[in-house]
Amino acid sequence: MVVSSVYRRFAQKRVLTPGPTELPPWVRAALARETTNPDLDPGFLREYEEVVEMLRALVGAWQSRVYVWAGEAMLGLEAAVANAVRPGSKVLVVDNGVYGAGFADLVKMYGGEPVLLGLDWRSAADPAAVDRALERERDVEVVTLVHCDTPTGVYNGLEEIAKVVSAHGAFLIVDAVSSVGADVIDVDRWGIGALIGGSQKALNAPPGLTIMAVSKRALEREAEVGRRSYYMSYRVWEEWLEKEGFPYTMPDLLIYALKESLKKIQEEGLHSVVARHKAARAAARRGVEALGLEPFARRVEWNCPTATAFKTPIPAPEFRRHIWEKYGIMLAGSWGPVEREVMRIGHMGVQASADHLAVAISVLGAALRDYGFNVPVGKAVEEALEAFR
Repeated sequence: MVVSSVYRRFAQKRVLTPGPTELPPWVRAALARETTNPDLDPGFLREYEEVVEMLRALVGAWQSRVYVWAGEAMLGLEAAVANAVRPGSKVLVVDNGVYGAGFADLVKMYGGEPVLLGLDWRSAADPAAVDRALERERDVEVVTLVHCDTPTGVYNGLEEIAKVVSAHGAFLIVDAVSSVGADVIDVDRWGIGALIGGSQKALNAPPGLTIMAVSKRALEREAEVGRRSYYMSYRVWEEWLEKEGFPYTMPDLLIYALKESLKKIQEEGLHSVVARHKAARAAARRGVEALGLEPFARRVEWNCPTATAFKTPIPAPEFRRHIWEKYGIMLAGSWGPVEREVMRIGHMGVQASADHLAVAISVLGAALRDYGFNVPVGKAVEEALEAFR
């Protein structure tokens, strides 16, 4: 039985979910800039090009093309599949999570034949298992992989798997929506065919932008597949950028917001950003465990640096609603077969900080006490903060 309260114990609501994330002050300021006509203003084209150059450095895509498209990251995921999968293409789906397995639906939508590995959702994908599958299924043309599968908080070794895929000559599509801006990624050196990012995760910008890093091989494969498209076409973007224009009107304020986020990452330095996210991962995991809860990923190195999923003794939809309505803190649930048993704390971008994790763990502990669980809230917060020392 939940103890009722005559007042709500918060002054300002906070969002601690794995995206969309809170917008930091510098991003909100960018959204208040004067708008322009992106189709006609040469100054906007220069700002777009600056954003692209910052993204190249962030994901190691100096030899690849980088685009920023108007549309939530799902646009990029679908475009990557549409431009690489032809009818009858065999596609190996690294399926150790909700989003990982979900690639199979996109593959089938475009006429491909998905081959699922049947992996454990609580463990990182074993590169050796991918290698064995590609050795067995020698006609696989494309491999799909989610770097950080946030619904379960499971983290895959992108560099190792990319090397395996390259060794077999297959084309790799990577969902890096929840890792761009929080982890080291090297598109060119690791041989990634197409990599997709999003604005609303570790980059702390509003939803609405897809980031695409597209290799030369991806451009060639698009021509081979021959799918007719406009909004999802790399070729169309190449033609318009060559003319110093865009195929449709760009959302200028979202580009300005993304630029400010990228500037902050540059100022901090990627090495520091990555270390901070690893500390946040440790803080969330230690705090959750101190409250007697079980992290979903079986090992800390299999846990996303940007989100921690854990099992809850209270049905997740009810529990997170209670936390939101009483304490004004938004934690996340999950989807699919783990929808009722798993909750998540987002620690992406600005959320990867001691104060955000202290709030998340303390409120989670207070809510458990509301349901009659005698948990050591203070100790749990201390454990979380210790990870940042």
